[in-house]
Amino acid sequence: MTAGAGQRAATRGILYYSVLPGHSAEVGRESRIGRALALAAVSGLRDRAPDAAAFVWPYRGKPRVAGGPQFSIAHSAPLVACVAVDRGAVGFDVECDARADSLAFAHVFDDAERDLAALQGARRVWMAKEAALKAHGGTIEHIGSVRVDATGAAWGARRYFRHDITIAGRWAACVMTDVRELDIEQRAIDPPA
Repeated sequence: MTAGAGQRAATRGILYYSVLPGHSAEVGRESRIGRALALAAVSGLRDRAPDAAAFVWPYRGKPRVAGGPQFSIAHSAPLVACVAVDRGAVGFDVECDARADSLAFAHVFDDAERDLAALQGARRVWMAKEAALKAHGGTIEHIGSVRVDATGAAWGARRYFRHDITIAGRWAACVMTDVRELDIEQRAIDPPA
């Protein structure tokens, strides 16, 4: 799609994912794979690999790469994935286990979110909430400050737009950005050893 006068082309996003054998969670391995996927996603948007030293991995903070672009990593056994966008903020979440729809999120959902969960499933609302939290750079303690609606989420004065996707035709996921239009390309790669 080409943008006309006064229009801006959609934000370009790229999602790299790896499917781990089995369904056991190995947090250390998932973190290493997430970092490798972040490098691949940022490289895919830049058409060159950034120096690994340009990445900042703060404890309990939003990872970033000097000079951008923004990226967000999520994992839910057996999937590890990373989304990067060529401009703007991004947050991403995936929940592979459909049983998450039966979990009670009443303590973090407000009345409107509970109504939305009745229509879309608790898992979809939770993924949107967590993706917006990540886009904003918050930690899980801030989850109650995020307000999800049918088209996105808000945290204070900041608005994020919801992009529901399916990874590999199988796993539901949510990407939140501060831009309305987003084109996401998906690429599978074998998990690094």
